Amino acid sequence: MFRELTSSELDAILSSIHREQHFLYYSYLTHRKQNTVHYGQYTDEGELLGVMAYLWGLPFHAFSVYPMKKSFCLRSMLSFMREQLELPNDAVGSFITNEEEMEVLSQQIEFLKPSRKLLLMKHIHQEALPPEDQRVMRLGTPYFEHIESKMKELHTMAFTKEELCNPFYGVLEQEELIAVGGYHIYSEDYVELGNIGTDAAWRRQGYGKKVCTELTRKGRSVTPNVYLNVIEENVGAIGLYRSIGYEVICNQFIVEFVI
Repeated sequence: MFRELTSSELDAILSSIHREQHFLYYSYLTHRKQNTVHYGQYTDEGELLGVMAYLWGLPFHAFSVYPMKKSFCLRSMLSFMREQLELPNDAVGSFITNEEEMEVLSQQIEFLKPSRKLLLMKHIHQEALPPEDQRVMRLGTPYFEHIESKMKELHTMAFTKEELCNPFYGVLEQEELIAVGGYHIYSEDYVELGNIGTDAAWRRQGYGKKVCTELTRKGRSVTPNVYLNVIEENVGAIGLYRSIGYEVICNQFIVEFVI
Protein backbone atom coordinates (compact mmCIF):
# COMPACT_ATOMS: atom_id res chain seq x y z
CA MET A 1 0.00 0.00 0.00
CA PHE A 2 1.20 3.50 -0.85
CA ARG A 3 -0.03 6.74 0.69
CA GLU A 4 1.06 10.22 1.70
CA LEU A 5 2.66 10.44 5.13
CA THR A 6 1.12 12.48 7.94
CA SER A 7 2.95 15.19 9.88
CA SER A 8 3.21 12.95 12.94
CA GLU A 9 4.74 10.16 10.85
CA LEU A 10 7.30 12.58 9.42
CA ASP A 11 8.12 13.79 12.94
CA ALA A 12 8.70 10.19 14.02
CA ILE A 13 11.12 9.63 11.13
CA LEU A 14 12.93 12.87 11.92
CA SER A 15 13.46 11.81 15.52
CA SER A 16 15.36 8.68 14.44
CA ILE A 17 17.06 9.54 11.15
CA HIS A 18 20.85 10.01 10.91
CA ARG A 19 21.40 13.38 9.22
CA GLU A 20 24.84 12.65 7.76
CA GLN A 21 23.90 9.25 6.32
CA HIS A 22 20.64 10.57 4.82
CA PHE A 23 21.69 14.14 4.20
CA LEU A 24 19.33 15.04 1.37
CA TYR A 25 16.24 13.42 2.87
CA TYR A 26 16.96 15.10 6.21
CA SER A 27 16.68 18.46 4.44
CA TYR A 28 13.32 17.39 2.97
CA LEU A 29 12.12 16.65 6.50
CA THR A 30 13.32 19.98 7.87
CA HIS A 31 14.29 23.10 5.94
CA ARG A 32 12.65 22.07 2.65
CA LYS A 33 9.59 20.50 4.28
CA GLN A 34 7.07 23.15 3.19
CA ASN A 35 7.88 22.48 -0.49
CA THR A 36 7.85 18.69 -0.33
CA VAL A 37 5.37 15.84 -0.44
CA HIS A 38 6.27 12.48 1.14
CA TYR A 39 4.83 9.07 0.23
CA GLY A 40 5.40 5.81 2.05
CA GLN A 41 5.11 2.14 1.19
CA TYR A 42 3.39 0.04 3.87
CA THR A 43 2.78 -3.65 4.43
CA ASP A 44 -0.77 -4.90 4.97
CA GLU A 45 0.03 -4.89 8.68
CA GLY A 46 0.94 -1.17 8.57
CA GLU A 47 4.75 -1.46 8.73
CA LEU A 48 6.53 1.35 6.89
CA LEU A 49 9.02 -0.07 4.37
CA GLY A 50 10.37 3.15 2.93
CA VAL A 51 9.66 6.72 1.91
CA MET A 52 10.11 8.77 -1.23
CA ALA A 53 9.68 12.54 -1.32
CA TYR A 54 9.36 15.10 -4.10
CA LEU A 55 10.58 18.70 -3.93
CA TRP A 56 8.67 21.35 -5.86
CA GLY A 57 10.29 24.44 -7.32
CA LEU A 58 13.48 23.19 -9.00
CA PRO A 59 14.04 23.13 -12.78
CA PHE A 60 14.25 19.32 -12.66
CA HIS A 61 12.31 16.52 -10.94
CA ALA A 62 13.99 16.39 -7.54
CA PHE A 63 13.33 13.32 -5.39
CA SER A 64 14.75 11.95 -2.18
CA VAL A 65 14.47 8.37 -1.03
CA TYR A 66 14.68 6.80 2.42
CA PRO A 67 14.48 2.99 2.28
CA MET A 68 13.85 1.47 5.71
CA LYS A 69 13.48 -2.22 4.82
CA LYS A 70 15.06 -4.35 2.09
CA SER A 71 11.59 -5.17 0.78
CA PHE A 72 10.97 -1.52 -0.13
CA CYS A 73 10.01 -1.45 -3.83
CA LEU A 74 11.36 1.69 -5.45
CA ARG A 75 10.02 0.80 -8.90
CA SER A 76 6.45 0.54 -7.63
CA MET A 77 6.83 3.71 -5.58
CA LEU A 78 7.93 5.65 -8.67
CA SER A 79 4.92 4.43 -10.65
CA PHE A 80 2.61 5.50 -7.85
CA MET A 81 4.24 8.94 -7.51
CA ARG A 82 4.20 9.56 -11.26
CA GLU A 83 0.42 9.22 -11.18
CA GLN A 84 -0.04 11.21 -7.98
CA LEU A 85 2.15 14.09 -9.18
CA GLU A 86 0.88 13.88 -12.78
CA LEU A 87 4.39 13.73 -14.18
CA PRO A 88 4.88 13.21 -17.93
CA ASN A 89 5.71 9.70 -19.14
CA ASP A 90 9.14 10.77 -20.36
CA ALA A 91 10.04 12.60 -17.12
CA VAL A 92 13.54 12.19 -15.72
CA GLY A 93 14.12 12.22 -11.98
CA SER A 94 17.16 12.53 -9.75
CA PHE A 95 18.12 11.89 -6.17
CA ILE A 96 21.18 11.52 -3.96
CA THR A 97 21.66 8.39 -1.91
CA ASN A 98 24.42 6.93 0.23
CA GLU A 99 26.70 4.09 -0.82
CA GLU A 100 24.96 1.35 1.15
CA GLU A 101 21.50 2.20 -0.18
CA MET A 102 22.83 2.54 -3.71
CA GLU A 103 23.72 -1.16 -3.81
CA VAL A 104 20.06 -2.05 -3.24
CA LEU A 105 18.27 0.72 -5.13
CA SER A 106 20.39 0.48 -8.28
CA GLN A 107 18.81 -2.88 -9.06
CA GLN A 108 15.36 -1.31 -9.23
CA ILE A 109 15.79 1.74 -11.47
CA GLU A 110 16.65 2.48 -15.08
CA PHE A 111 19.60 4.85 -15.18
CA LEU A 112 19.46 7.68 -17.68
CA LYS A 113 23.26 7.88 -17.48
CA PRO A 114 25.94 6.48 -15.16
CA SER A 115 25.65 7.64 -11.57
CA ARG A 116 28.29 10.03 -10.22
CA LYS A 117 29.97 9.70 -6.85
CA LEU A 118 29.33 12.62 -4.53
CA LEU A 119 31.26 13.27 -1.34
CA LEU A 120 29.64 14.85 1.69
CA MET A 121 32.29 16.85 3.55
CA LYS A 122 32.06 18.41 7.00
CA HIS A 123 34.19 21.18 8.44
CA ILE A 124 36.20 19.62 11.26
CA HIS A 125 39.40 21.63 11.71
CA GLN A 126 38.56 25.23 12.50
CA GLU A 127 42.23 26.01 13.07
CA ALA A 128 42.85 25.35 9.35
CA LEU A 129 40.80 28.37 8.24
CA PRO A 130 43.00 31.08 6.70
CA PRO A 131 42.78 34.65 8.04
CA GLU A 132 39.92 36.86 6.91
CA ASP A 133 40.34 38.58 3.56
CA GLN A 134 38.83 42.06 3.25
CA ARG A 135 38.20 41.57 -0.47
CA VAL A 136 35.42 39.10 0.30
CA MET A 137 32.27 41.08 1.01
CA ARG A 138 28.70 40.34 2.04
CA LEU A 139 26.42 40.77 -0.98
CA GLY A 140 23.23 42.55 0.02
CA THR A 141 19.99 43.24 -1.84
CA PRO A 142 21.56 45.50 -4.54
CA TYR A 143 23.58 42.49 -5.74
CA PHE A 144 20.73 39.98 -5.95
CA GLU A 145 20.28 40.40 -9.71
CA HIS A 146 24.03 39.97 -10.17
CA ILE A 147 23.92 36.78 -8.10
CA GLU A 148 21.01 35.33 -10.10
CA SER A 149 22.78 36.15 -13.36
CA LYS A 150 25.99 34.58 -12.13
CA MET A 151 24.19 31.41 -11.05
CA LYS A 152 22.86 31.02 -14.60
CA GLU A 153 26.33 31.58 -16.07
CA LEU A 154 27.80 28.97 -13.74
CA HIS A 155 24.97 26.49 -14.47
CA THR A 156 24.17 25.98 -10.77
CA MET A 157 20.91 24.15 -11.38
CA ALA A 158 20.08 23.68 -7.70
CA PHE A 159 19.97 27.43 -7.05
CA THR A 160 16.54 28.91 -6.28
CA LYS A 161 15.60 32.54 -5.64
CA GLU A 162 14.47 31.57 -2.15
CA GLU A 163 18.10 30.96 -1.23
CA LEU A 164 18.78 34.68 -1.53
CA CYS A 165 17.40 34.94 2.00
CA ASN A 166 20.62 33.21 3.07
CA PRO A 167 23.89 35.17 3.18
CA PHE A 168 25.94 35.46 -0.02
CA TYR A 169 29.58 36.51 -0.23
CA GLY A 170 31.70 37.43 -3.20
CA VAL A 171 34.66 39.24 -4.70
CA LEU A 172 34.22 42.23 -7.01
CA GLU A 173 36.61 43.45 -9.68
CA GLN A 174 35.71 46.79 -11.26
CA GLU A 175 32.11 46.30 -10.07
CA GLU A 176 31.96 42.87 -11.70
CA LEU A 177 31.19 39.85 -9.54
CA ILE A 178 34.06 37.47 -10.28
CA ALA A 179 33.61 34.96 -7.44
CA VAL A 180 30.53 34.15 -5.38
CA GLY A 181 29.17 31.68 -2.88
CA GLY A 182 26.20 31.16 -0.59
CA TYR A 183 24.27 28.47 1.23
CA HIS A 184 21.58 25.94 0.41
CA ILE A 185 20.79 25.71 4.13
CA TYR A 186 21.69 28.28 6.78
CA SER A 187 20.40 27.56 10.28
CA GLU A 188 21.42 26.80 13.86
CA ASP A 189 20.72 23.13 13.10
CA TYR A 190 23.22 22.91 10.25
CA VAL A 191 24.68 24.85 7.35
CA GLU A 192 25.25 23.61 3.80
CA LEU A 193 27.48 25.65 1.50
CA GLY A 194 26.42 25.93 -2.13
CA ASN A 195 26.07 28.13 -5.21
CA ILE A 196 29.85 28.59 -5.30
CA GLY A 197 31.74 29.57 -8.41
CA THR A 198 34.40 31.76 -10.01
CA ASP A 199 34.44 33.29 -13.48
CA ALA A 200 36.61 31.26 -15.85
CA ALA A 201 38.98 34.18 -16.45
CA TRP A 202 39.70 34.54 -12.73
CA ARG A 203 40.15 30.90 -11.72
CA ARG A 204 43.31 29.44 -10.16
CA GLN A 205 44.01 32.72 -8.38
CA GLY A 206 42.63 31.77 -4.97
CA TYR A 207 39.31 33.58 -5.14
CA GLY A 208 37.26 30.42 -4.69
CA LYS A 209 39.24 29.56 -1.58
CA LYS A 210 38.73 33.05 -0.17
CA VAL A 211 34.96 32.85 -0.67
CA CYS A 212 34.70 29.30 0.73
CA THR A 213 36.75 30.34 3.75
CA GLU A 214 34.41 33.23 4.52
CA LEU A 215 31.31 31.08 4.01
CA THR A 216 32.73 28.46 6.34
CA ARG A 217 33.73 30.99 8.98
CA LYS A 218 30.29 32.59 8.99
CA GLY A 219 28.65 29.17 9.04
CA ARG A 220 30.71 28.07 12.04
CA SER A 221 29.60 31.22 13.86
CA VAL A 222 26.00 29.90 13.95
CA THR A 223 26.51 26.11 14.18
CA PRO A 224 29.31 23.53 14.50
CA ASN A 225 27.65 21.52 11.72
CA VAL A 226 28.92 22.96 8.43
CA TYR A 227 28.76 20.79 5.30
CA LEU A 228 29.22 20.83 1.54
CA ASN A 229 28.87 18.35 -1.31
CA VAL A 230 31.44 17.88 -4.05
CA ILE A 231 31.71 15.52 -7.05
CA GLU A 232 34.49 12.97 -6.43
CA GLU A 233 36.15 13.68 -9.77
CA ASN A 234 36.59 17.35 -8.85
CA VAL A 235 39.94 16.72 -7.19
CA GLY A 236 40.92 20.38 -7.24
CA ALA A 237 37.88 21.43 -5.21
CA ILE A 238 38.34 18.53 -2.78
CA GLY A 239 41.94 19.60 -2.17
CA LEU A 240 40.79 23.17 -1.58
CA TYR A 241 38.16 22.08 0.94
CA ARG A 242 40.61 19.83 2.76
CA SER A 243 43.09 22.70 2.98
CA ILE A 244 40.60 24.82 4.94
CA GLY A 245 39.56 22.04 7.32
CA TYR A 246 36.96 19.79 5.67
CA GLU A 247 36.90 15.99 5.77
CA VAL A 248 34.81 13.43 3.88
CA ILE A 249 32.17 11.89 6.13
CA CYS A 250 29.84 10.09 3.70
CA ASN A 251 30.12 8.60 0.20
CA GLN A 252 27.03 9.28 -1.88
CA PHE A 253 25.81 8.98 -5.47
CA ILE A 254 23.86 11.34 -7.70
CA VAL A 255 21.38 9.28 -9.69
CA GLU A 256 19.42 10.34 -12.77
CA PHE A 257 16.72 7.87 -13.77
CA VAL A 258 13.68 7.29 -15.93
CA ILE A 259 10.57 7.78 -13.82
